[in-house]
Parts: sequence; C-alpha cells; structure tokens
Amino acid sequence: MRAAFITAPRTFEIREVPTPQITDSQMLVKIEACGVCSSDMTAYKDSYSDEMKAANPFPRRAGHEPAGTVVEVGKLVKGFQVGDRITGYFTDEAYSEYVAVDPTHFAAHRAHGMIIEKIPDGVPFEYALGEPLMSCVSIARTITPEFGDFVFQIGAGFMGLGVIAGVSSPKLREYIVADLDESRLELAREFGATITLNPSKCDVVEEVMKITKGRGVDVAIEVVGKPIGIKMTGDVIKVNRGKVVLVGWHQAPATTELFNWIKCPIILSPQGIGMSTNYQSELERAMWALEKGVYRMDKLVTDTYKLEDIGQAFEDNLNMKPGYIKGVVKPFMS
Repeated sequence: MRAAFITAPRTFEIREVPTPQITDSQMLVKIEACGVCSSDMTAYKDSYSDEMKAANPFPRRAGHEPAGTVVEVGKLVKGFQVGDRITGYFTDEAYSEYVAVDPTHFAAHRAHGMIIEKIPDGVPFEYALGEPLMSCVSIARTITPEFGDFVFQIGAGFMGLGVIAGVSSPKLREYIVADLDESRLELAREFGATITLNPSKCDVVEEVMKITKGRGVDVAIEVVGKPIGIKMTGDVIKVNRGKVVLVGWHQAPATTELFNWIKCPIILSPQGIGMSTNYQSELERAMWALEKGVYRMDKLVTDTYKLEDIGQAFEDNLNMKPGYIKGVVKPFMS
C-alpha cells in the first residue's frame, strides 16, 4: 500500500509499505479521506523545539482526522462489520491507504482510547471528519454563554467557523467575530455571527467597547493560536466573571501580554476535546449535528487532494490559499 512520510522540512515522500496484517482484536480500515489539520504543520515545517525534534525524528507519519471503510474484521472485534463506514480518532497515520485499528486500544497520549462512530447514511467521507467535529462539539459545550451575553471571537478558520456554528444563538445579544479574511467573515455571518470586524480595517478593541458601551464582552474566544489572539481576548473581556476560552493550538514558545487579564476572567482551554468527560458522546453528538446540518461541511471543505499531492495540501494550508478553509486528502481519489 502507499503511505505518506515527512522525510525533511516541508518534504513529503510517498512510499510503498506492507498493508497491515490485523490481529484477532483489530480491523483493517481503508482510508477514504483524512482532513488536513493545522496542528500537523509543526511536524511538517520541523519547527519543533529541540526536545520535540529528538522525540519525533524523521521520517514522520501524520493524519489524525480519518474517515474510512472497514474491510476486514478480527474475530474478537464486536460492534463492527465489513462495509461499515466509520470516523473518529483511531490513528495518527491516516495519510495512507489502510490502517489497522484496535477498537479497545488505549491511547495514553490522548488520555482516551480509540473513538469510533459510524458515519450517517448519505454523508460523504470528506465531510465526516469526526475528530475535529467532536472537538467543535466539546468546545461548544464548554463555552455555554448565558442568555443576553455579548460573545467575542477572534479567528474564523475551519475550527472558528465550527465554533460559531455550535455556539451562535438568537439568545445572545451579539456574536462578534474578528478575522483578516473577508470571505471568512462572510461565512461567519452565515454561520451565526451578528457583527464581523476586520483588524486591518478597524480597531477591533475600540469597536467592541463601543458595541458593549464600554463594558466589555461576557465571553471571549481565541481561535488563532497566536499571542495576538490571547492579548485581544484580555483587551475585550469584561471585569469580573468573564470567560476566556482558548481554542487556538499554540505550538511555539511565545511571549504574551497578560496585563488586562487582571480583570480575573475564568480561563478554559477545551482544544483537542480536553474538557470532555465522555469522548464517545462528543463524537456521537458531532455525527448527529452533521446529519442535522449544523456543520455546513459543504462550505467548510474547500479543497480535496490525491495522496501524491499531500505536499500541496500542506502548502495551501500554510500559505492560506485564497478561498481555502479545509483541505482533505483522499488516498484513492483518481
């Protein structure tokens, strides 16, 4: 079978490797689609710390947003059969044609086992990206704004838009979203934002204070993974009993100004379903929401790639190709 390996900074190599031979407790899954996640860019760029580089030498595998078809089932596996369409978190090596999956395996680095759910009928594989969607569910359940709240969010990429889809409500006074990309701000409004602000065209903090009559927002959500996002949440949050939710994936050492955090907000970090108490439930809810149309994947999945074009997929993610929101690699796409 074919599998993608990161062999050097910003370099992928497609290699022929043996197809996994499953044990009695495993099943063989044909990977139909795997999302391109920004969290994989550190491994791709080799921008790890020296300690992380030593722990993760080249060649590296990647791909943790899989959807696929069960093609072989070990005799001890229960609840799955050949032909099942599944998604969730069950591998970190999904940029390949096949993976062996043990439904009972405990993944210590994720603090949970394999999380697997069947894909609703009629949902395309490239839309059934269970891992990021269950994170969106966990984030939405963590944010839980109150009736009449002002909500502010910086960042309207794939995860940011997913957060808006799960959190927006007519019970909120305003849902204010800031991003530099006008096309993403347009989608943010479509997904439920009531006010959008472009930092290149206005002073976002000043505008938020005008909107809230100098009070600040009740909930501030950071979905950019950069110090500017953290600073801005502190600048706009109200004094006392505000809630700051850090969704962005911060992967590099950085200095962040926290002076305005003396306002004493409650700080939560649910990224990577970190706030969940029932991971399987989050995935089940995500598939329900996907089937109900809560997550408009037809708007969010903008680009699909063959396995041999995975380098281009990663470069498009890094360079924020115009119109790009989410890329998906399909190993068997012709």
